[in-house]
Amino acid sequence: MVLGSDRVMVQALAKGLVVLSLFDTLRPEWTVDEIAETTGFPRMTVYRLVKTMEGVGYLVCDRTNRYHLGPAILAATCVSSERFVGLLKVARPYLEDLALRTGETVTFAVEVDGAPVEVDEILTSRPFKRPHAPGRMFGYTDTAHGKVFVANKSSVERQRIRLELATPNSITDPESLSLELESVLRDGVAFNFEERDIGICAVAAPVRDQAGSVVASIAVLVPPGRFRTEERESHAQAVKSTAASLSGFLGYLAPEPNE
Repeated sequence: MVLGSDRVMVQALAKGLVVLSLFDTLRPEWTVDEIAETTGFPRMTVYRLVKTMEGVGYLVCDRTNRYHLGPAILAATCVSSERFVGLLKVARPYLEDLALRTGETVTFAVEVDGAPVEVDEILTSRPFKRPHAPGRMFGYTDTAHGKVFVANKSSVERQRIRLELATPNSITDPESLSLELESVLRDGVAFNFEERDIGICAVAAPVRDQAGSVVASIAVLVPPGRFRTEERESHAQAVKSTAASLSGFLGYLAPEPNE
């Protein structure tokens, strides 16, 4: 795993945060060897990192030498989630209805201090396996959620967004990104065609508050085999409809088509 080269970055702290980011509901326990293999950090470096975090309560080691998140992480989690608990409670019925209508996995994301974060999901009962769990940060340019957020930023803010090259399908140049973001604004939906994870496509739409600001994004996640033209169009309409309904509940009044 490659870390930033900013001279003010504390590399040891950055590596520790990378290790913490591995823990989620899909994989809540890790050994030192597994962490080293996944991150590419030397085993001794990983050992020192986890022992340090264990000492201050951020990690706990069980009798089988597997680590899980410790009590010190709870306070930070509660502070962060408190900011969005009301929105999550309101949105949940809309997500459940969308999952029922499409038969696919539905996810809900918000922007937290300059990073898109998935905060809720409804899993499909159909064959489909996701590599990530709620709570993960993700890129602005290689996910449908991220494109929703960045498309609604100013041109100055857009220029600060770096391209994320996660798969061979990721957007590779600023001009292509600009054209796609204009399409997102025009059509009201953003697509992801295996740009972050091979085997996962998605379509997302923005949720707006009373002032018209984008406060969240709703997406349907689908494997490529169930994301052909007809299904893609159907899911796009369903996502747009759900996002519009939730936005209306939040007080947003959409402009008339000729305005």
